[in-house]
Amino acid sequence: MGELGFEPADEGEAQNPLNAGSLSLQSGEEGQMKRFKFVYKETIANIITESEEFYKIAIMAILEARSEIERYSMLNPEFLISLEPIECRAEGIVKRMCDAAKIAGVGPMASVAGAIAEYAVEKMVEAGARLAIVDNGGDIAIKTDRKIRVGIYPTKLAFLIPPGERLAVCTSSGKIGPSISFGFADCATVVAKDACIADAFATALGNLIKDDSNIGKIVEDFYEKYKKFLIGVLVVKEDSIAFAGKLPRLEIAKISEELISKL
Repeated sequence: MGELGFEPADEGEAQNPLNAGSLSLQSGEEGQMKRFKFVYKETIANIITESEEFYKIAIMAILEARSEIERYSMLNPEFLISLEPIECRAEGIVKRMCDAAKIAGVGPMASVAGAIAEYAVEKMVEAGARLAIVDNGGDIAIKTDRKIRVGIYPTKLAFLIPPGERLAVCTSSGKIGPSISFGFADCATVVAKDACIADAFATALGNLIKDDSNIGKIVEDFYEKYKKFLIGVLVVKEDSIAFAGKLPRLEIAKISEELISKL
């Protein structure tokens, strides 16, 4: 576990900025890489991949996942509003969300953005994509064949993610964004192998950060309790940072708000 003061970013801006949500994604290498934005109802997704073919596969997967969630919610309205785990008689993406909620101790909709992003990346990889990144409102599922930087908004930090990784970076904030958080963190970020899991745990971690919290102790205890499911966790609150686990390398980055997923 680590804890440190927050130093200001350098004035230099990273090269080749790509779009993302409450996290800013930036390429660390040259190469064929296309960025697409997809907006449908509540979904604001940025998709980074090699070709339009894989982008279309991601769209179909997002729509399929949304349809499955919407059908289940019509018959089970508690699924949409519960802030605690519930029993779900379902398969597929709904079951994934309910399972993640049960592990993290949150409502199933706490993982919806991550679950959809994860499903889309799975379908892209199955179709042969070597670069498949889906940022669904700041909850990001990643399969990368090149070095990338994922900036953590609204901070001035970024993860440097090496080639060959398959992981997820999800963030909850008590200060920005439409999602429900009962905490006051600038960001509570979770890195895990699965974006559905990471999204649920980011919400759970964010809920713990109060005005007078000892964030170092909270982060250390949280990671120790849930490290079976997580790669690492990071919390930024005002001028303090705490982290635990095997996070990707952290760097200072200048993140433009133009890179953020929002309408």
